[in-house]
Amino acid sequence: MDSLTVPAASILVLTLVVATVTDLRNRVIPNWLVGFGALAGLAAAIVSGRPGQALLAGVLAATPFLAAALIRPEGMGMGDVKLAGVIGIYLGQSVWPALALGLGLAGLTGVLISLGRRQPPSRVALPLAPFLALGAGMMLVIGGSSLQ
Repeated sequence: MDSLTVPAASILVLTLVVATVTDLRNRVIPNWLVGFGALAGLAAAIVSGRPGQALLAGVLAATPFLAAALIRPEGMGMGDVKLAGVIGIYLGQSVWPALALGLGLAGLTGVLISLGRRQPPSRVALPLAPFLALGAGMMLVIGGSSLQ
């Protein structure tokens, strides 16, 4: 890891941990948190000479979440949308397997809970930040690309 990668990874992990805790406790991901994470990630991207790529990855990662939140606002909050964008800023193209893994784990967990409660899956509401954090964390562990 170069000197920028360690601080960037640290900020991303801190952002993901705080987002997970606040989403589990309050079902909210604070704007100040995702704002800080995004600005720090973009600053790292500027220093590494890749701000355009980082910004594009963030916007592209957030777009499907935004569509889902607009179509079904009770199913996903805007904090999840912004968190996906922050993850994209840091992970670049590695954001796609990270999001797929996180959403897959969320879906599996929801199905298992619905089976355990004998409820339809549509009645199970889960905070999404912990699952997005797990997906991003796995990409960091296995050495996904980017991190400016």
